[in-house]
Amino acid sequence: MKTLAGRSLDDGCALCKEVLIKEFKYWKIIDCRFPWSRIAQIHHMAIPKRHIVYAELNEEEKKEFEEIKIVYIEKEYDLIAEATNKKKSIPGHLHIHLIIIKD
Repeated sequence: MKTLAGRSLDDGCALCKEVLIKEFKYWKIIDCRFPWSRIAQIHHMAIPKRHIVYAELNEEEKKEFEEIKIVYIEKEYDLIAEATNKKKSIPGHLHIHLIIIKD
């Protein structure tokens, strides 16, 4: 099965195989090879460690993400973006794009 990003999900979740940038208790920041090269100098993603969608996040995971946004993401990145369900490139694993915009 192919995703919108052109990656195969036959070998498992592509997000789970990306390079780790930073790790938290319930979340991790990973590198992203999906090309946002028109606007992005750096493109990372925040993903929960569990392979879940937003509706399945528990209260601890939601709370930690809010803390990560305030303490880490808002200081490191210019833009946070999440696709709608119909445009998600990796369905089934919540991922939030973290972008540093080109100068």
